[in-house]
Amino acid sequence: MVRRVIAGAAVVVLLLGGCGIADESGVTDLGPGPSGGTSTGNGSSRNQVTRDSTSDRVQFVNNYLRAAAGDYDGALERVKQFMSPAARARFSPAATLRVIRLTSSPLLDAGQERVSIDYELVGTLGKNGLLEPAAERSNTVSRYEFGLEEVTGDGLYVTNAPPFLLLSDTALADFYDERTIYFWNTERTGLVPDVRYLLNDVPIEQEPTVILNWLIAGPAPWLRDAVEVLPDGTKLEGKVPEIDQDRLVITLSAQALPTEGTEQALDRLRRQVQWSLRRLLPEFLDLRVGHQETRSYSGTDFLTSNLAYRSGSVSPERYVVYNRAIRRLEDIERPNADSVPGIAAEANKDISRAALSTSGTDIFTAVVTGSGKGEQLRVGTAPLGTTAALKDVSGLPPGIGYPVWAITPVAGTEGGVGLVIADGRLWRFQAQGGPAQLVQWQGVDGPISAITVAPDGHRVALVAGGRLYRAVLTVSGDRLALALSGLEELEPPLRTVTAVDFSGESWLTVSGVGNGDRTAMLNVSIDGALQSDVVRDMGKVSVTYLTACPANPALSAFGTSVLYSTGSDAWEAFTTSLQITAEHLAGPPEQKRDGVVPGAPLFLN
Repeated sequence: MVRRVIAGAAVVVLLLGGCGIADESGVTDLGPGPSGGTSTGNGSSRNQVTRDSTSDRVQFVNNYLRAAAGDYDGALERVKQFMSPAARARFSPAATLRVIRLTSSPLLDAGQERVSIDYELVGTLGKNGLLEPAAERSNTVSRYEFGLEEVTGDGLYVTNAPPFLLLSDTALADFYDERTIYFWNTERTGLVPDVRYLLNDVPIEQEPTVILNWLIAGPAPWLRDAVEVLPDGTKLEGKVPEIDQDRLVITLSAQALPTEGTEQALDRLRRQVQWSLRRLLPEFLDLRVGHQETRSYSGTDFLTSNLAYRSGSVSPERYVVYNRAIRRLEDIERPNADSVPGIAAEANKDISRAALSTSGTDIFTAVVTGSGKGEQLRVGTAPLGTTAALKDVSGLPPGIGYPVWAITPVAGTEGGVGLVIADGRLWRFQAQGGPAQLVQWQGVDGPISAITVAPDGHRVALVAGGRLYRAVLTVSGDRLALALSGLEELEPPLRTVTAVDFSGESWLTVSGVGNGDRTAMLNVSIDGALQSDVVRDMGKVSVTYLTACPANPALSAFGTSVLYSTGSDAWEAFTTSLQITAEHLAGPPEQKRDGVVPGAPLFLN
């Protein structure tokens, strides 16, 4: 897939973990930042999306499903150009674009006067570039019918159409760029991404104005409980002028800053703006708020405000559970390393599942020990280079799943929080151990079977009843209570979902059953609209768990390192799947046992 790449400021990568611990802390100059997502085309195919561009009836309907792409206010007229006068007169749809995914090729009836399409509803695309998942039940295939008429010498017309402005998911990928704007979380400790779609032939000099107006209008509804909006009355003063002498000049109304804590608020504001405009930034950003003097910013210090920036900066450290202990997998970059960070050798036993995470200064460890009704979740923290004293988490019912660390503070370990599924429900635990607490959330059908937390520590994706959802994790001031809100069901191209993990700041790796009862693994955008194959066909084996190493957003949209489980076996996913065996373990050969296979793979995240 190809996307426009806009040269911006040089970026640096903090070597602070990111699925591995760097040998040295520091920065690496990576040059101009890449695009933040995937798409195809550059808008040039728009010239072909006209009523008279084909006489093939199936292609004509496909073209009709692309006609709404373009200037939002002109979508209705572009679609009406495909219609007969009578159909045009009675066509009065809602203004939002209804994004659909075809599940098969359009079908012609015998007389070729009607074409049927089977589809899944992905969601609606608004003028603000926001794609909101469908409110109605997803994972349901529906059908639309179109009436067609051919006028001699004048080509095909639509005589009857569904009462919606329809846009195919392929047209979304072809004509729009996936963009990310950012809002501060309510604790003001990091930025939370919000995905939008920008028409990919918008002139580059107009893009800053569009993006800043998105910021001012506020976040997507599902994120509102977890982020701060800009103050009421914030406005962009005029349009952002074209970059001149390597400077981008932005003027906001005085209401953009509070009367107290102004300097701190200004620093947060400029970091929020810099991340949202990262691909467009020249050497200098000149920001003026109200009647204050203009502040000029350069460099890359703003990058640290996005916790996802710690991800994917070094080769991932991969582990498995082998013979009831955590073991490192062989690594070309670490040929002599076989120890496990954060856990003492005497504590590394009787383990079935584990999670390891690093804040850059500390290691956070969670392990499930024992078996059956005797399973126990144990957790601990320790500075890098030392080992943790594991403490029990009490109060969990039987059926403990894979633990995941949700919050790992950058400084210290107080406030570290993890999540785990037990008995089909979601529980939280503290890094210091103690009682687990049930996480309150809006209920859905079926037990929860998978949970993943984005690098920002607030957005989550989960699987319940074989369906995929997104939500936000809201935290009380003392972090003693957590809740899920903003729950929305997503529509990936799978009939049933079994496993999920974040592979980038706004992308998920998901696995489940697709067409023909075959298992597939895909990268899917956080709104469910876009997808890219990881492993297209995995046969009929079920993926029970997967873990991905999230990409650094300064490098790519999603990562390529995925580990997963099928029952007790562990695998690594490339374009095909490779089973992980004892031969892949680091360390002396005598530590390997015949008949014992690695399972429960994990990254140091």
